[in-house]
Formats: sequence, C-alpha cells, structure tokens
Amino acid sequence: MSDGRADPGSGLVWAIDLGGTNTKLGIVAAGGEVIGEGSFPTRRERSAESWAEETAAALREIGRRGGVDERSVFAVGIGAPGPLSAKDGVLTNPVPNLPKWRGFPICAALSELLGKPAFLDNDANVAALSEQWLGAGKGSDNVVVLTLGTGVGGGVIAEGRLLHGFSDNAGELGHISIDHDGPECACGSRGCLELYASAGATVERYRRKLIEAGREADGEITAEGVFEAAEAGDVLAKATLSDVGYCLGVAVASIVHSFNPEMVVVAGGMAKASRYFLRVIRSVVKERTYSDMQVGLRIEVSPLGDRMGLLGAARLALMAAGGE
Repeated sequence: MSDGRADPGSGLVWAIDLGGTNTKLGIVAAGGEVIGEGSFPTRRERSAESWAEETAAALREIGRRGGVDERSVFAVGIGAPGPLSAKDGVLTNPVPNLPKWRGFPICAALSELLGKPAFLDNDANVAALSEQWLGAGKGSDNVVVLTLGTGVGGGVIAEGRLLHGFSDNAGELGHISIDHDGPECACGSRGCLELYASAGATVERYRRKLIEAGREADGEITAEGVFEAAEAGDVLAKATLSDVGYCLGVAVASIVHSFNPEMVVVAGGMAKASRYFLRVIRSVVKERTYSDMQVGLRIEVSPLGDRMGLLGAARLALMAAGGE
C-alpha cells in the first residue's frame, strides 16, 4: 500500500511481550504461527523512549531475517505490566516493574516509529486472550487465567469478552485477600494472594521451613531451585509447593464464585511446578465452592509456555485491528 500500511487481510502482526526483565518480540500470523521472534533485556533503569527505539529496530530486524515485507504487517500488539490505560495506550503507573516509565504513551511512541496502529493491554489480560485462542481455554467463552511469577496477575474473559473494568484495571486477582489479618501488601490491602503464591513468596516459605527443620540452604534459593529440590525428593520443597497450592485454591474458590468460569488456567513461570500443587487447588476448590458451580469447571495448566504473552499480544492486535 502507498502509505506503508497493510490491509488486515494480510494477517501478520508485530507482537511485544514487555516484562520488567526481558522484552520478547515476534511476528505472528492470523492462525497463531510465529514467523520470527527475538528478545532483549528491558533494562528497567533506561528511558522508555530508548526502549521503544530498540524495540522498533529489533522488530524490523526480525522481519528482515524472516524475509517478511514490512508492508505486510498491519498492526502492533503490546502486553505490558500495569496499571495502564488500554484505551489511551498509556503505561500509567507500572511500578515496581518499570518505575521510570510512569505515564509513557507506549502505543503512540511505537506507532510513530513503526508506522502501524498499536494496541495495548495488561500482560495478564493478553495471557487470557492467548489461552482462549490457542491454549487450555480454546473455544471457551468464560475463562480466568492466573499468571504466577514474580507477582500474581489475572485475566478474565466473561461471556466471550475480556473484562477491563471502569479504569482498565479489572482482573487484579493477585490482590484477592486470602487472609484479612495477613501481612501488608504494596496495594494497600493485607493477606493478598501475591504474598503467598508468587515466586518470591514460595522462596520465603521454603526458607522458613528449612530454618524450622534446622537445615541450611545450599546457596541462593530461587523458585526454580525449590522446584528442582521437589523433583529430587526434598520433602520440605514438596510441602512448600503444596502450601502454595492451598493458597491458590482458596483464591480460586473466590474466583469461581465471582465469575462462574468454565475454565481456570494456571500460567507463568510457577506453573512449571504445577504437578505439586494443581491437585491441591482442585481439592480446595471442591471443598469451598457451591457444587452447582463445579459442574463442567476445569482447572488446568497453560500449554503455551514462554510464548503465551507473545501470542496474546498478537491476538490483541488481530482483534483490535480486525484482522482475524
């Protein structure tokens, strides 16, 4: 096309999965095929403008390597940590992930650099889009996704539509309180799920169990290290992950009562250890929810792995620009 913009019928979009540590990029076709991909460190201390310039250059390079004509790409989809405004395309207050990026008009910046319309949504929301599109919730109109990693996020699709809420911040499921008298959370509440089921919370729980058992940690403890210890037969690591499952189960029970989903999907880095806590989640939900709301309910783990965010960002662009 003469203005450099492709028709949505071309079915190719640029996808961006922005994280506080790494930025993942890709070119994705309308059917979900990843044509090319790459990544680079986000470097949270840098300016948002510098990041946008590197992102645009990296996307163009991915296209060149894959033999993709830039004119055949018709839109850009971005999944990013919140709080944010999806309708305005602005990262309103992405603290603590990106503390220097407050108020950054990410869609306008990338659209200007790439010459394509850009669309933004919360990273957990795009995860929900990807799960409904190609993942465990494929074909389901009522899906809730819990992303477990550095924090705990959530995305809710109800009756086929992604919930945004009054100020574009619906689905902050990591801040469901599971203990009204629990520790203070940065959000202002107490006893939030994120304080019990995130990667950091898992590490702290395991460390406490080691101390109580009179054991010393072998080097620095990481969430992945807890998973590996469980795989090696460590009883305390297994108990730690079971405890995490119980906390998740309490929260999922509230989610079931709130949204009556057909599918709850557990995703993110912590999902790699799901064999130690998925059964616990299901058991707690069975104990704590109306039996009628359990009929047809499935609680599963995402099959999409590290591409979940990238595919969700692509889905966002395809839907927003009408290229399905």
